[in-house]
Amino acid sequence: MKNKKLNREKILSCGFEVDGENFIRHQRFLNDFTLTIIIDKSSSVTTKIVDADGEPYTLHLVEGASGEFVGTVKAEYERVLNEIAAQCFDDEIFKSTQTLKLIEYIREKFSDEPEFLWEKYPNFAIFRRKDNRKWYALIANIPKKYLKLGGAEEIEILNLRVEPEELDKIFDGETYFRGWHMNKKSWLTIRLDGTLTFEEISARLEKSYQLAAKK
Repeated sequence: MKNKKLNREKILSCGFEVDGENFIRHQRFLNDFTLTIIIDKSSSVTTKIVDADGEPYTLHLVEGASGEFVGTVKAEYERVLNEIAAQCFDDEIFKSTQTLKLIEYIREKFSDEPEFLWEKYPNFAIFRRKDNRKWYALIANIPKKYLKLGGAEEIEILNLRVEPEELDKIFDGETYFRGWHMNKKSWLTIRLDGTLTFEEISARLEKSYQLAAKK
């Protein structure tokens, strides 16, 4: 699903079952067919249509295939997939490889999901601890000029908690920035464009998570 991210909670309510690391659903399709849909953890979708005799049907995937029945199969096939996309997936707001990897890391490490709190800023997502509801990370898509980097294009950034003395040591205005739109003494902003290694980012994320703990 292009620009879509699988929602694990929604997918189970859409009739899918867990099959190892995948989600799978079998359904009757146009009376005599069975449609099998498999979605893996990267949101890739695989489908298979078989007839009443268990023989695969593939004409709906053949470019240029014509005929009333083929058209009916193709239309129903696309309707089902569009319905799954709308009901079981979320729009993928962020595009950076590091950003997507980071969100998955947070999901696996802390079991936290991004929260989009502001209708006015749909590309701002926060993460907070479950015990005290304190934020430990914010991901946003902003113009590079907001960081005084120049250029009109946008960049994905990560805001993290940091010890003030640590921020004073590492701030350079190129790799490390004082918290954009946050407290500039205790929040750090970093770029999610490959400037830093993922190991460095994840280490600072974990430190931010600790700093957000109850005192």
